[in-house]
Amino acid sequence: TVVIKPSDTTPASTVLIAEIIGGVLAELGHPQGVFNVICGDRETGRLMVEHSVPAMASITGSVRAGKQVAESASKDVKRVHLELGGKAPVVVFEDTDIPKAVEDISVAGFFNAGQDCTAATRVLVHESIHDEFVSALAKAAAETKTGAPDDEDALYGPLNNANQLAQVSGFIDRLPAHAKVEAGGHRVGDKGFFYAPTVVSGLKQDDEIIQNEVFGPVITVQSFSEEAQAISYANGVEYALASSVWTKDHARAMRMSKALDFGCVWINTHIPLVAEMPHGGFKKSGYGKDLSAYGFEDYTRIKHVMTSLG
Repeated sequence: TVVIKPSDTTPASTVLIAEIIGGVLAELGHPQGVFNVICGDRETGRLMVEHSVPAMASITGSVRAGKQVAESASKDVKRVHLELGGKAPVVVFEDTDIPKAVEDISVAGFFNAGQDCTAATRVLVHESIHDEFVSALAKAAAETKTGAPDDEDALYGPLNNANQLAQVSGFIDRLPAHAKVEAGGHRVGDKGFFYAPTVVSGLKQDDEIIQNEVFGPVITVQSFSEEAQAISYANGVEYALASSVWTKDHARAMRMSKALDFGCVWINTHIPLVAEMPHGGFKKSGYGKDLSAYGFEDYTRIKHVMTSLG
């Protein structure tokens, strides 16, 4: 059985899903109580995790929240599944089809207002095509629209809440002098929490916006000269959930997929997830896998029974 607590800012969708699941389970003859929803805030979540009945606690959220859940669960040695933050690098080599890469990367970075832990957030592009790529990406951002759900021309809607808008705005407001906003970098309108698709270049590896998760429609761009430098930049953050490599050189793609320390490496694409493949990260992105047979194993207890027939 499952007890799920949605975010206190997005309860309605989870309650609707529960109603649908409840109907399906009833048709299959399952009793009530197989799938349950409890709405509440952070304290509600803490009480659920610390209760003696649940055998496992699973969270999708921030690193801070994941640490708190792990700490609470440790009091009675509960199993924990953590799907936390991300800072996905997108490594673009000089032989890449630039128009196609820009089109796919911009969608993967801006969809859902960038509020996805696997979003294409950090573009690392070879120095020989850096300027051309940045120009094309900035143009794509300028042509991307945010708007209300009934706006058919809008790729994505608003940020989740006022605090998230303030967080995204803060990253841009605190940019160092060497950074350059190539597109966006501002709120859209004076109502709601809409933020313009944003591209920032000229950044250094230790800059705040490179090291920390923005969770908004912001794509950063860094330049690299050699494959080893690209690997160093890509792996040089505390997150390790998803990444992608863009090249026509298959041998290079295989070297990069081995060297990139991320739970997922896409090649010449970014963000497609299929049920057959495991999804989960390393380092501060958490541990445990969703999807695939590995996901079933995470949520399964194994019991060994042996009988003597003598």
